[in-house]
Amino acid sequence: MGQVRCKACGFIMRENKLGEVCPACGVPRTVFEPYHENISKKRKVILDLYLHPIILHFPQAIAALLPPLILLGVALGGAVGRSMLGAAWVLSVLLPFSVLGAFAAGLLDGKTRFKKLSTPLLIKKIIIGSILLLLSAIIGIVAMAYGIDYPGRLYILLLSLGCIACEIALAQAGKTMMNAKLPG
Repeated sequence: MGQVRCKACGFIMRENKLGEVCPACGVPRTVFEPYHENISKKRKVILDLYLHPIILHFPQAIAALLPPLILLGVALGGAVGRSMLGAAWVLSVLLPFSVLGAFAAGLLDGKTRFKKLSTPLLIKKIIIGSILLLLSAIIGIVAMAYGIDYPGRLYILLLSLGCIACEIALAQAGKTMMNAKLPG
């Protein structure tokens, strides 16, 4: 059995798994058309691992957790607050490594999809990703130098908001490229 694609939403699936409606958008089965992936088996294997989409969730989660952990840690105080601030410190040290992994996976994904890294959107993502990597490295350095006490936690809080802004910009560019790839 081959693959089919929903003409309404672009969802791709094996034809033998298709029921009466598209599992993604609910349109009738008649809206589907035959689909054939026009890329080499080697590139398909790499893309089907979904390394970049999976790995990029780690730095997103870490950066998103830092502000509430710091704010709650300060607000609650005591043993619970110290525990939250300790968790924020650990995540601050781990963040640059997770960003580096996502950055490397993004380069592999971009090169595999488009056979080069010099497309306009990839250049934009590389620039934003480089800023994110720099901010995350500074967070790690601040955590090691100041710990999670004041002023370190304030710097980490502000820098993590910058990381979140970069991650939002990367997601906006990336979501438009998820299903794009050069044939061959």
